[in-house]
Amino acid sequence: MPLVIAIVVIALLLVFMWIAVGREPGPGPSDVAIAYERAWDDLDFNLLYDLSGAELRDGLRRDQFVAAKRAAYANTNAGARRRIGARITVETSVAGHQTALVVTKVTADGGAVLNNVMLDRTSNGWVVVNYALRADTETAPPPPTP
Repeated sequence: MPLVIAIVVIALLLVFMWIAVGREPGPGPSDVAIAYERAWDDLDFNLLYDLSGAELRDGLRRDQFVAAKRAAYANTNAGARRRIGARITVETSVAGHQTALVVTKVTADGGAVLNNVMLDRTSNGWVVVNYALRADTETAPPPPTP
């Protein structure tokens, strides 16, 4: 009898855990936008690939995408420093059922910029489909020197 009770309790716990995990919504659009900005700050191109929709992958496979981004940043000032240490905050976030717009503020030594981060919901969660500097940015840092 104690064995049957233990099996029933374990089965109920497993069902509860399965339902709880299945109902977890995962990271929201603001979380994904911050992770996307942080990946750029860290030059983590593998994470950028994961957080990007097909629109931002240029039709490349992961290995091609990462190699292209590393090559593009290898001879720049950004490539010389692994991380610029930006502070990233969310200024505004508007989310619908399938799309979201998150305005991020990226602050570094040279100033601050606002970015529009557009996201779409997929079966795996939110992905970034468009990323653009806002026209009304407060104080933009000076452009990088070649």
